Amino acid sequence: MNKYTQMALLSASTLRMLPHIALYLAHRRRIDPDLVKYQDRKAGVVNFIKTCTRERVFRNLFYYRLGEYKSVWVKWMLPPERSLHIWCPHIGPGAHFEHNYATYLNAESIGDNFYCLHLVTLGNDKDERRPVIGNNVKIFTGATIYGGIRIGDNVTIGAGAVVSEDVPDGCTVKAAKGIIVSKR
Repeated sequence: MNKYTQMALLSASTLRMLPHIALYLAHRRRIDPDLVKYQDRKAGVVNFIKTCTRERVFRNLFYYRLGEYKSVWVKWMLPPERSLHIWCPHIGPGAHFEHNYATYLNAESIGDNFYCLHLVTLGNDKDERRPVIGNNVKIFTGATIYGGIRIGDNVTIGAGAVVSEDVPDGCTVKAAKGIIVSKR
């Protein structure tokens, strides 16, 4: 797409985004660490417009950062991804959700620089205990992590892994039984 067509489309999109842009500017310090993980990989209003227009899952994160009561007034203009559910008291800066449909994030906390693909479930066990996710964690497609466990820093959870036990720092977990296959 040439730059003139792109600018015309972004300008038209900007009209419905005026409240979003105002909220972004008011909460920029909280939004920018996430924004630099998407589209042009930089902070700023133009990248915010591009990302909000094109990345539905970024909208979920944006509305999460704003809080339930501030975001309720603008969600209808740019709807979030309806099948990405975030029930977590804290997600650190620099989170990146990649085409997350059918994803349920129910954790005690999620650390900085969290990367998550689609069909991921973070959930509680029968005793209502939820996982704690460390910093720089990557979770790939279809992984399930549940219970009152701790996932350490710099951990990679492979596609389809089922994890119900603690994972130490620097590990890679793969396979349906959540077997640790390497440790740095």
